Order: sequence, then C-alpha cells, then structure tokens
Amino acid sequence: MSLNIKKGKIIIHNAFDVGWEINLQKAQEILSSKEKQSIRFRFSKDPRKAIIIKEAPLKVELSKEELSLSSGKYPVSVNCRIWDYGVISVNLEIDISNMSWDKISFISFEIESGEETENLSAKIKNELKSEIIKAIKNPQEWDYSEDYITYFVNEAEGNPSPQELLEKADIASLILAEEPGKLSAAASLPITENYLQYYKNDLAVIDWNSAFIYDPSGNLDVPDAIEFSLTHLLELRFYDYLIDKKLDELYDTIQEEKSPLQRVFKTHYEKIARDAGRNYVEFSDFMGKVENSLKTVGDPYVATVFRVCADQFRFEDWYQSISRKMKTLFEITQIFQGEITAIRSHILEIIIILLITIEVVPFLYNLFK
Repeated sequence: MSLNIKKGKIIIHNAFDVGWEINLQKAQEILSSKEKQSIRFRFSKDPRKAIIIKEAPLKVELSKEELSLSSGKYPVSVNCRIWDYGVISVNLEIDISNMSWDKISFISFEIESGEETENLSAKIKNELKSEIIKAIKNPQEWDYSEDYITYFVNEAEGNPSPQELLEKADIASLILAEEPGKLSAAASLPITENYLQYYKNDLAVIDWNSAFIYDPSGNLDVPDAIEFSLTHLLELRFYDYLIDKKLDELYDTIQEEKSPLQRVFKTHYEKIARDAGRNYVEFSDFMGKVENSLKTVGDPYVATVFRVCADQFRFEDWYQSISRKMKTLFEITQIFQGEITAIRSHILEIIIILLITIEVVPFLYNLFK
C-alpha cells in the first residue's frame, strides 16, 4: 500500500550568476519602489541554532506561476533570494499535500527528466534581474546554473516515526528520481543510511542532487541551508571557469609570440597580465567572502547540514582546484612580467652604451687625430 503525504511540498532550487556583485540595499530600494515584498532573510529563531550570515540575502516573494507537466498543471509558489556575491536563486514550491507517494515519485521523475522548471526559473530570474539591474555591478550572463530539489514533508498518513518512514517509503528512489522499488539495496543504502536528526521526530536525507526532509514543525532552516550551499557551489564553479579562461588566454598569447622580444613591444600581453593579477586578487577576495559568509557558534544542527552539503557538493575539491589554478596563474604572470622587465632593462642598458659610444668615439677620434 502506497504511503500518503498529508502535508508537504517540493522545493525546486535554481541558482544563477547574474553579476560580479549586487548592492542589496539598492536592490531593496528599487523593489520597494515597485511595491514588491522583500525582506532580509534570517534563519528561524530556534535555540538549537547559532548561525550568523555576514551579509543576509534579500528575499523576494513573487506572484504564483503554473507549471505544466505531462501529468497535469500545478500551481507554483515563487520566492527568490538575491545574494550580495552576484547570485539570484529562484525557488519553485509545488504543494504535494494529500498526495500519494507514487504520485510524488512520478512528479519527481518528470521534473528531473524535463526542462520545464529550469525554463520557468530562468524566466523569473530574467524578469527580476531586469528590475534590479542598476544594483548589479558588472552584470553578466553565464550559460550554466545550479539546480537542486528538496522534498519537504510535514505530515504523513499515520504519523510515522522517521525510522518507520524510512521503512515504508522508498526515499532513495525519490531522491534519485528512479521508479519505486527498482533500486538495489547496494544503491539505496549509501543514500539513506547517513541521515541526520536533531529531534526524535525529524529526519534529513541529503544527497548531491536532491534531499528529503521530514519535519512536523514545518521549520525550513534545512532547505534554506541547502540553498545557501547551492549558491556557493555555483560561485565556485563560475570562478573555476573564469580562471580556466584566463589561463587559456595566457597560454594562447605565449604560443603566438615566437621570440621574447615580441613580449616587450606587444602591449596586449601586459593587459592580460594585469587582468590576471587583478583577477587573482578578486578571486582571493571572493574565497574569503564565501568562507566568512556563514559563521557558527558551537556545533548547531544547521551548521551540520551545511557541512554535509559541502561534502556532497565537494567544496574541498573545488577549493583545491581553484587554489591550484590561481597559483599557476600568479606564477605564470610573475615569470613573464619578470622576463619583460629584464629584457627591457637589457635594451635600456644597450641604448645607454650606444649613446655613450656615440659621444666618446668622436672625442677619442679628435684626441688622437
């Protein structure tokens, strides 16, 4: 018999990089003038938490949309968060109250296999970006975004305990958007065995692409922490892409110049080197901003969720990749800037010697004439 969900929702997160930086105060003023409801986001005031966000994002409530899937049309609640490090995250919420587990599983498969939610989120992002464009420093569009799905359940039929829910519901298949009952135990166990709990009646199963949250209190701090982590993943990927692009430019420039003298007289190389140096500083500044954007006091539950997300999203691998490439970028620019300086010094020395020779030779000629 299929489990019925009495109250819950599917939260579809999509994060987009829209610029180098966003002035949140200015964005709030713009939205207020347009009569859009916006507030500074905070985690809930719960004694189990001690989370500090250095620059809290701006949360914007938008009008409802409609999502068309093959199984039907679903009303969607929409809210966005504007982050100071140049990200807009769009959250689509589908109500799954009084819905069977099998129905929810089918909807999850449709969402994962189609592009309807990505297209809708991109449309909403574009509209919001156009409204706050004056608050965005260096507006841009990157071809890639990050998405994540959170299945949030407040109440299930029979009020099962978290352990009973793990036994009754095929959570692994839901998270992986697979047909219920088809996954092997070897594939399911790694997903469900490392679940998180704070109270006896709540449950959080977090994977790299989706999460299942069971919380009768309706507290949304865990989905919020997941969204927070997702924006960091997007920015890490974006900066990794930017560094790769800058390294490619440097390599191409070096290959095009056949002799060291070309580097002396071609100013475009100096421009690339200056840009690379500036980007190195900016990348370092961003890494510090990301690492310091969330602080924890003690070892609260939400901080544990954030660390699990960091592990699932492989933050450490991205940090190491970016740090390694930044070091390479810095070393290459330093080496060739040093080479340019040395060559120019030698040329200057030769010019000075020639000038001295021009002055001395006639004098010696007249002297010994």
